[in-house]
Amino acid sequence: MYKKILNEILLQDKPSHGIYKLIERGEMKNIIPELLKLKGFEQRTPHHDKDVLEHTMAVLDEIKPKLNLRMAALLHDISKPECFTVDEKGRGHFYGHHIKSAVRSKKILERLGYEDKFIEDVATLIRYHYIKDLANVIKEKGIKRFVKAVGVERLDDMFELLKADMAAKPNSNYEVIEKLRKMSNEYLKGLSANR
Repeated sequence: MYKKILNEILLQDKPSHGIYKLIERGEMKNIIPELLKLKGFEQRTPHHDKDVLEHTMAVLDEIKPKLNLRMAALLHDISKPECFTVDEKGRGHFYGHHIKSAVRSKKILERLGYEDKFIEDVATLIRYHYIKDLANVIKEKGIKRFVKAVGVERLDDMFELLKADMAAKPNSNYEVIEKLRKMSNEYLKGLSANR
């Protein structure tokens, strides 16, 4: 039952409205209670001007209405609160949140009754959404590992998630995403040319 409701909400024009309603009515505690921990969780970083839930809702509304993308957007930062640390300058960090969020998303989606392939698609997108922060230092070997880990069939979805995540932040720099896309395409061209 919850899966059907969630799917309908996620495919609406503005899915954040439906998610906020579920939270306000107390229904989210029966569906994805982990989302409630994101509300009011300040990130304490210049890269974010919203709390984790507001950022998540902005990404959700920004991304294409495709179920796996919307679900990845909804759960991409689900483990940020448990990964939160503050450095000596008072700045917040979320080391490893992408890995823990991928693991947590699998558990959530299994609990809700999603199919294995869907769960794997969503978890993979979440696991590698952090790559955009490495775009300026990644080399050919890193791109090879990235493409192999994400899977060629998921690359377009991966770039959609990266773009939506970037759009939900202040001072968005889409050049890093285009750099990753270009490097991935060049690697794939080289791969097919060597066959």
